[in-house]
Amino acid sequence: MELTVTGVDYAPPELNEQVPFKIKLLRPIPGLDRPDYWLGEVLPPLFWMRDNHRIEITHLILCARWQGTRIEPDVRDLPIGMAYVTDPSQLTDQSVDFGKCEYVAVGFAHETSGNGAPPTSTGPIQAGRIAKAFGLGKY
Repeated sequence: MELTVTGVDYAPPELNEQVPFKIKLLRPIPGLDRPDYWLGEVLPPLFWMRDNHRIEITHLILCARWQGTRIEPDVRDLPIGMAYVTDPSQLTDQSVDFGKCEYVAVGFAHETSGNGAPPTSTGPIQAGRIAKAFGLGKY
């Protein structure tokens, strides 16, 4: 599965400049706090400015931001948490080790496997439990 991140919030300035970007989801990976994180490969790699050094980021740990939502086929406008993988040993670990990652931003993602560009948004809230509370979208 592939996600396209079309926007970021609470992000370092250099990440804003790299949007949109694609993430190839490699596998689900559980964390201590929840079972539904994903390990993904960024295509092409991102760069991160840390302590005045430019660091290439090839992998991310991702999760859906809202309770009751998840990363799955056909999601649109899904808020996701994103962390840079900073230790390559995380790639073979069986669970998320937060000491090997650096939380970086909230992103907004669309599943775009084989579909090219993400769809354009047709409204402020498309899906998720919060939409029902506002009388919008589908549950």
